[in-house]
Order: sequence, then C-alpha cells, then structure tokens
Amino acid sequence: QQQRPQHRRPTGPFASIADFARRTRLDSDKLVSLAEAGAFGSLQPDRRQALWEIHGLPSTTHPRLPLPEPETQPTLFPLSQFETINWDWRSSSHSTRGHPLGPVREELAAQGLPDARSLNQLPHGTPARYAGIVICRQRPGTAKDVTFMTLEDETGFVNLVLWSNIFERYKVLAKTLSFMGVTGKIQAEDGVVHLIVDSIWQPELPRRPVLARSRDFH
Repeated sequence: QQQRPQHRRPTGPFASIADFARRTRLDSDKLVSLAEAGAFGSLQPDRRQALWEIHGLPSTTHPRLPLPEPETQPTLFPLSQFETINWDWRSSSHSTRGHPLGPVREELAAQGLPDARSLNQLPHGTPARYAGIVICRQRPGTAKDVTFMTLEDETGFVNLVLWSNIFERYKVLAKTLSFMGVTGKIQAEDGVVHLIVDSIWQPELPRRPVLARSRDFH
C-alpha cells in the first residue's frame, strides 16, 4: 500500500501575522485576542494595524496554496497610553505598561481626589475622599458588624472599614461597584491606616478604565 506523503509544518520565526495564522491554524477569535493583548508586537507593533491585518485574512487559516500578503495597509491612529493599558486589562486583567488609573490621575486630582500614597499619609481623624479600583471585599466571621474592603490605584492600596449600618445603607453600590468612590475619616494607629467609610458613590470620569473582577467574601 502506497503511503501518503507527510507534510511538514514550516519552522523558524514567523514572517508575518498571516504566516502565523497559516502555521498555527488558530481561529479568528483567538487571533483577535492575541492582537488586542499585544502578542504580535514583534510582527506588528501597532495593535490596531494587527487587528486590521487579521480581519483581512481569508476565512480559512490553512489553505492548500500560500496566500498573498495584503497589498496595502491603512494608516490608523496608534493607541494612547490609556487605550493600551485598557486593552491589556481587557485581554489579561493585567498590564506591564501601567495601572488603569495612572492615565486619569490628573482628572481625579482635578476633583480633589488623592492617590493612595497621599491618603495613607494623612493624620488620624482627617476627613477624606478617595476613588480607587475594588480588589477585595471581606466580611470575617469574627467581625460580624464590619466589612473590610481594599481599593487600589497606581500608587498603592487603601483599606476601608464599613460598619454594618453604612454597608446596609449603600449595599448595592458596595457590592457592585468596581471603580468606587468613598467619603470618610482617616483612622491611623500604630502605623496602620484605614478609611472609616461614611458614604459610597460612583466616580464620574470622561474616560472609563477597564477593570478586573475583585475577590469578594472568600
């Protein structure tokens, strides 16, 4: 019986995104996810251009004959720092290029909202307002009348204390907001700083950062 010839997959560095698609045979959704995460940086540094190339690929990524490369490419506006970080967080919930709140710090400061580093240096008893990304909600069994929350920004963390009456009053916001604004008073004892919350509100920004899900009540 005559054996069919075996086709070897090409080896070596990928020459282009089209070459990557042919050799890996990934579907378009996976290619788009990789492009949004910046995985094609060595082949196409601009993520919008990478997405354009992917959308221009034929519907099949493993044809019998080599496919020609796209002849022309449009000129697309490069991603801003804010957009680049957001694309990172949307695709992988992380970014090595910065924190989602870093690019909007001036907008937060214009509203009189300090960063975490500045807030944690305030004296005991100081009234304060703060807005940050919720990364943790906890209600320990040994502290039935209090909920602890941790917010973060590009400079650090802010620990919140919500007494049961405050938590009940703002229950919906306390449970659902990912980007949270709080008003309260600084409690600083033995080098440990908490913000004792009086109210919770939703911050308003012209540009909304992409946020990861928090770890809640584990």
